Amino acid sequence: MNRTIALLTDFGTQDHYVGVMKGRILKEINQVFSVNFIDLTHEIPPQDIRKASLLIYFSYKYFPQGTIFLCIVDPGVGTERRALIIKTSDYVFVGPDNGIFSLIYETFPDFEAYEILLEKTLKPPFSTTFHGRDLFAPVVSLLLLEKDLSTFTKPVSKESLIRIEFPWPQRTAYGYKVSIWYVDRFGNLVTNFSKEKATKPFKVLVNQREVPLVKSYGYAKKGELIALFGSEGLLEIAVNQGSAYDLFSIPEEIEIKIIWI
Repeated sequence: MNRTIALLTDFGTQDHYVGVMKGRILKEINQVFSVNFIDLTHEIPPQDIRKASLLIYFSYKYFPQGTIFLCIVDPGVGTERRALIIKTSDYVFVGPDNGIFSLIYETFPDFEAYEILLEKTLKPPFSTTFHGRDLFAPVVSLLLLEKDLSTFTKPVSKESLIRIEFPWPQRTAYGYKVSIWYVDRFGNLVTNFSKEKATKPFKVLVNQREVPLVKSYGYAKKGELIALFGSEGLLEIAVNQGSAYDLFSIPEEIEIKIIWI
């Protein structure tokens, strides 16, 4: 059995929250076996469910089969929002029903969804503001211990799950109109145009200006605006040794076109 737990939260690392959550998992399994914790990131901007969903989508495929992803960006903690276990053919995802797994739903259409039963998993005393420690960590422990899902969850319909809508490339007469999905810490603008869609030669226009398409950042002059396919296989708009995000005052209003040559 793979006992890898990948954690993604907006908790940051300044406080004790992440460490306590790991400790609770270890306490619940009572050191029956060792667990491999991997901190995917804890620097999601507070309550930024969309960014969390993207980073889960970018990352899951690089983990071994059977990895449990504990993903907590949960502005609805303590309310009537549901807590979920999502099972795919290769992975398990645990977190709130707020759209955080939207791109996983798109990627694995045959996924199974289960609502975590609070009366079976929350043990008093518990906090209504820290379900990461008091609800989700114990649930991960139950999964590690291979407890029967029917004892602490119930199946839910896929149609009832909350989803975030992500823009996809729009086909046009000239090629594609694409959107910015994500801005990384270097200020690179990661679009939704994947390398697989580049079926023939093309050029990139940013606000009607042609931008050179390069293989990597080092093929451009310092400060030059460029386009390239980044590590996720998605087209990025970047500035070599600079920030494309800082270059544009309102990146959300950038128009990016893919023009077939």
